[in-house]
Amino acid sequence: MTTIIEHFFIFSQISTICLFLSLSGFLLKKLVLLDDDIKNFEENGIFGFIFIGFISLTVNFFYPLNFLINNLLFLVITTAAFKLNFFNQNKIKLIKKIFYVSFFCYILFIYSNVNTPDALLYHLPYSKIINDHKIVIGLSNIHFRFGHTSIFQYISSFFNNSLFNENGILIPIGLLTSFFFFYSFRLFRNEFKIDITRLKSYFTFLILIFSLYSFNRYSGYGNDAQVHIYYFLAVLYLFNFFIIKKSLLTFKKLSLIFLFTFLIKPFYLISIIIPCIIFVLIRKDFIIIRSRFFIFSSFLFLLWIIKNLLITGCLIYPVHNTCVKSLIWYDKNTKIVSTSGEAWSKAWPQNLNKNLNQDEFNKNFNWVSAWAKTHLNVIIEKLLPVIFFIIINILFFYFTRCLKKNYQNHKNNFYLLNLLMSLFFVILWFLKFPIYRYGLSFIYTLILFMSYFIFIQYIDVIKLKRYYNFFVFIIILCTSLIFVKNINRISNNFTQSISPSMNDPLDNGKSVKIFNRDKKFTYYNKDSACGYSASPCSHIKPDLGKLIFLGYSIYYNY
Repeated sequence: MTTIIEHFFIFSQISTICLFLSLSGFLLKKLVLLDDDIKNFEENGIFGFIFIGFISLTVNFFYPLNFLINNLLFLVITTAAFKLNFFNQNKIKLIKKIFYVSFFCYILFIYSNVNTPDALLYHLPYSKIINDHKIVIGLSNIHFRFGHTSIFQYISSFFNNSLFNENGILIPIGLLTSFFFFYSFRLFRNEFKIDITRLKSYFTFLILIFSLYSFNRYSGYGNDAQVHIYYFLAVLYLFNFFIIKKSLLTFKKLSLIFLFTFLIKPFYLISIIIPCIIFVLIRKDFIIIRSRFFIFSSFLFLLWIIKNLLITGCLIYPVHNTCVKSLIWYDKNTKIVSTSGEAWSKAWPQNLNKNLNQDEFNKNFNWVSAWAKTHLNVIIEKLLPVIFFIIINILFFYFTRCLKKNYQNHKNNFYLLNLLMSLFFVILWFLKFPIYRYGLSFIYTLILFMSYFIFIQYIDVIKLKRYYNFFVFIIILCTSLIFVKNINRISNNFTQSISPSMNDPLDNGKSVKIFNRDKKFTYYNKDSACGYSASPCSHIKPDLGKLIFLGYSIYYNY
């Protein structure tokens, strides 16, 4: 009986957060993007993460996101949604959408294991710091990974309140996946019925299948799944902009999403190039400089840069050239962190040439042989099913006679530009951080646009309409396989806690106070990663100086 109550309680929490994210996104779209679309529940949810990220980041400059603050913010945002008529829509349809999205997240969430190394090393400890402290200056000196955390740690911290308690920290990531799946499916379904968008619908179908294949395991999300989801979303908006209608609203949406990818993962700063190119070369007549969108986006970007500067002493961490070395809290290990991070991405542990240091290893392709023996095998293993699926699609269209001898001119310049851009991003990824989970969306996007020139441009969109039900069947089949896979996982872990664990099982609250030379303390866990324990905590024993200035803690190296 207790278990049933616990399951009901968790599902209720997921459903409430699901609704709240959708109404938050509605507020952002209405107030910033001037979009009154109240019915697009899934898209509202996707933009809700951006709004909550902005609110959480802003508030944490002045206050910790503790129970009191989070309760107050939750109440204010919900009240604002009431005032702006979010709930003036079909209640039955709204409840159905909440249920579908929440149930998908629920299946991914329960009996999952969040004890991935990164989650315990710095995701959860950073969330705990946000809950306990206003912005901590020089935080990367306690643990270098605190210097390149994601905006999702701020979003997660927001949901630790009286309604959700600590469980609220774990739920949003799973909900993003659910929002994205249902949003993509709705796009596919709606656009397949119209000739002009049918080809885009097929692209949406491929992105959806690739995503179902890649993001079906909650415990593997980390900070990677989110950035890939938003990058795929940006690609879908690019289709809307170039293939359907070059609207200012669509440009605002894709620009905001590209910006958000950078806030999730610093390496994705390069993706901001795309909306900049669009603005400068294609739509010079867009009057956005004085718009709410431009002010909001600029302020959000500036806040993130200031946050980086206060935490690390660098504008973009760990890019050494962006650091202000005169700051007392400047992380003096920045260059080492940058070099080491790149080396590990290139399979440094497998390096057989002991005469090379990490800096030499990273240069002149000295890393390729070690990388080929490890990471390359993983990449091939992951991509083979994707390539096989593409081949099956080619054969399907060939034998159903949906391919014409002459290609269909579907604005080929757009596809060529995106092919070249995707290739550029993949090359940068390969040269700097060639791990599969870092470059997944770049690689898949490249495959998508290569597929266009191989066979998609030859598809007869009129005949394609006949196979709508078949594509729906494939989506349902893939979704069913995910459910079977997760139900099997649930049955195997049935005796464990319903919610994912927030601490290392070996920890048992062993984080202890350690004192520096000035008798100021931090928390240290010598036996395991800190998880969601006392803060600020690190499994690396720090020897730091600490100052208090205007109520702000400042950590610095002696």
